[in-house]
Amino acid sequence: MHLVPQNQLANVWPQVAPWIAEAINRREGWGDENLLDVLIALARNTYGLWHEPGEFAAVVQLTQMPRQSVATIVYAGGKIDSLPRLWQESTRWARQNGIDVIRLFGRAGWERLLNLERVGVILQARVSDDGR
Repeated sequence: MHLVPQNQLANVWPQVAPWIAEAINRREGWGDENLLDVLIALARNTYGLWHEPGEFAAVVQLTQMPRQSVATIVYAGGKIDSLPRLWQESTRWARQNGIDVIRLFGRAGWERLLNLERVGVILQARVSDDGR
């Protein structure tokens, strides 16, 4: 698995877009962004794209916090049976690139599959006047 260079995004995007679209659709109630928004964020280098051709892709937000650097996997998709091996590769990549913590927005099944520590639960309430 590797971080896709900006100059390769146009070549890789058609392969991974269906996986990322599915991950976005699983969060239909969140309303944060759509597939085009994610592509624009990737093109602007706001997000990065981890990719294992034919197997898996993950949209990652790299953030330098005051006390640690964090790679947050925002969206991911592909062949679920590849996930444990790719998780190991992503943690190796993170160590090599000075990342202290990897966070994952995922499903409960991923928690079990990867044997990860649950550090919280994300809850949301819509508070806008028009209910959107």
